[in-house]
Amino acid sequence: MMRLLRPGVTPPVVVLRTLLLVLPCAALAVALPQVPDGLVVGGVVMSAAAWAWMPDHAIGIVPLALVAAWWAVHGVVDWRLLVVGVLLAAAHVAATLASYGPATLAVDPDLARLWAARGLLALVPLPVTWLAVRVLDPALAPSWLWLLAGATVVGLLLLTARLTRPQTQ
Repeated sequence: MMRLLRPGVTPPVVVLRTLLLVLPCAALAVALPQVPDGLVVGGVVMSAAAWAWMPDHAIGIVPLALVAAWWAVHGVVDWRLLVVGVLLAAAHVAATLASYGPATLAVDPDLARLWAARGLLALVPLPVTWLAVRVLDPALAPSWLWLLAGATVVGLLLLTARLTRPQTQ
């Protein structure tokens, strides 16, 4: 029987690497029925496959940046943007966990819980920012409202950074 995986590769590592391929592609597929340009689709698929192969390589920024750039260029600000943010954050967490060691190293459950919690905390500013962009009309909203929205997002980012800081022993 032909082996697809090297001996000793653990199932959680296979799942994490599969997520590195699937999540950026899914984030781009959320755009359907609007079909992104073939170069963008090809770039996301190829760079996500490379990222799944080498989760600790800088190539990982390419699928994330391509997806984010496509959404930014098209100016879509509906509920799908929240889904895209969650998918890209989940891909980043999966890459972080997969990059902690070789494919034969088992994923530590405590480490997975820690990074899952950090990933969720990093998403805290997402709905606030999305609401600010959706609700505030720059022509009608007073400047103090934009400042309040910006200060709220900065405050949430600082709180997230504080809560995700490594604990000293």
